[in-house]
Amino acid sequence: MSISIITAPDVVDIGDTWRLWLMVMDNDGALAAPDDIAVVVTEPDGTDVAATVTAQTTTGVYLVTYEVVDDGAHLAVLTVTDATFGNDVEGLDFVAVDPDSHEPPDASDTEDVLAYLGASTSATVADVADALEAEIWAQRRVCRIPVPYPADLAQALKRRVARNLAARAVPVASFTAFEGGSTSARVPQNDAEIRRFEAPFRKLPVA
Repeated sequence: MSISIITAPDVVDIGDTWRLWLMVMDNDGALAAPDDIAVVVTEPDGTDVAATVTAQTTTGVYLVTYEVVDDGAHLAVLTVTDATFGNDVEGLDFVAVDPDSHEPPDASDTEDVLAYLGASTSATVADVADALEAEIWAQRRVCRIPVPYPADLAQALKRRVARNLAARAVPVASFTAFEGGSTSARVPQNDAEIRRFEAPFRKLPVA
């Protein structure tokens, strides 16, 4: 007896219903109805709450629902028991968030960016706000912005601002020492960390 998760969200808003679709299969891989199936969700404070499991018209397909009340990390443990095919246990986690506390930033939200930059910048608050506004729009043009605004996109946005400010300090044109100039630093056009954080949200180009 085995469990196969069809779909389940990693993030869910407080007040919404977390929905998990799953299939149960026998030892030959065929859909089967076990003797019992139970799902227990451990809430952020450690409380265990039984989720609702509803069998569908197709044998072996089930819908699990759980009403989200508290924010934070949740752990759902699925237990399938069957006298003929044996038992199986599967666990998966999801995070409940308050959507009002995860709104996309605007150009006035410079506090987190300044903390991220730390002592590495001499930019003024006005410079940071100017770069932040530009990078907010730049990120929106290439990424799908989900609600709530996720931490990885927020991290990419702060790094975008850091790169923006660094690029401003690099001359558009530089001269060699032979021409009376000096060697200047070069800010890479593409940043590996920005690409890594934004990769799951990048929009697919349409021909």
